[in-house]
Amino acid sequence: MKRLFILCLFTSIILSGCVQQQIIDKQNIETAAGFDWTDGKIQGTILYPTYMPDKSVSNNVLVAKSKVTREILENLQKKSDQPLVTGSLQVALFGKSLAKRGFFHLIDSFQRDPNIGSRIHLAVVDGSTSTLLMGKYGNTGNGIYIKDLLDHNMKYLDVPRQNLHLFGAYLHEKGRTTYLPIIKQVNNNELQITGIALFNTKKMVMELPAKKMFFFKLLVDRHSQGNQAVKINNEEVVVRSINSSNNIKVNNKKNPYEVTINIDIEGIIREYTGKKISNTIMNKFEKAFEKKIERETLSLLKDFQKHKIDPVGIGERAENVTRHFDWDKWWDSDYKNVTFKIVPKVKIVESGTVE
Repeated sequence: MKRLFILCLFTSIILSGCVQQQIIDKQNIETAAGFDWTDGKIQGTILYPTYMPDKSVSNNVLVAKSKVTREILENLQKKSDQPLVTGSLQVALFGKSLAKRGFFHLIDSFQRDPNIGSRIHLAVVDGSTSTLLMGKYGNTGNGIYIKDLLDHNMKYLDVPRQNLHLFGAYLHEKGRTTYLPIIKQVNNNELQITGIALFNTKKMVMELPAKKMFFFKLLVDRHSQGNQAVKINNEEVVVRSINSSNNIKVNNKKNPYEVTINIDIEGIIREYTGKKISNTIMNKFEKAFEKKIERETLSLLKDFQKHKIDPVGIGERAENVTRHFDWDKWWDSDYKNVTFKIVPKVKIVESGTVE
């Protein structure tokens, strides 16, 4: 027994000597990466924080250019005083000029890297990702700040859920195209989400402005804390704490296909420009809100057909209800001829504490 114990102890000592030591203070830990198309090459920018003795965070940026992604990573390593590691990467950003050319080969390299988590956030940048990452946002470091900005807007506002896992999954689905939020640098200390970038199977082909994001999220995701203003003549209400859900049904017995989208919404009136809210007024605003939802979502769906993109996943649902489904026929003729019917149901459950 004693001999066995000595043997195990000796073996563990030998094996521990074979493990490569990684000291955190001796590594540059990336929290954000950005990629731009400039001068016929891909420009890669990585950001890693340095934590100062006074608990402040210094944002360090390295930049390299190349036509080949692997060379960018090698050149960045050559510029770093410590090994660059990707285990804490929070966000990957892509300049709009690169997005319009296509960057899916970069997504593939992210997915193949075992050190990069599948839940990192992705976004398109209106402008230069390099310039954006060189700003100073908040006190937690730029990578964490951008991640928190996207988290907040996905949870409480109008940005649909998106991350590396979902984006990569949509890329490989025949019946759905993908999308990403668009971020813009307002100034050196402030960022803003300005819209949604929509992709076909290869590149960005359409951009939704911020005012359309609420209705886009109704179609592709669900709201948990959204808000929207509704007007009737000179009166206006702001409906907050909106919870939404959707149900999409495809009728393949009609030619062309007929798609019915039921959208259910519950909300609370938080602001009203009139004097007093009655049940009659609430009903009028519910109907006005329903008409607005129907109008805006139908407009979006027609734009998607025009650009041959399907972020809602209509094709995926059509395949599920159709035998011997033909994808070539779907994208060539069927999808562009689909007729849509929006059935919104709005219920205002409260009008505030003051009657």
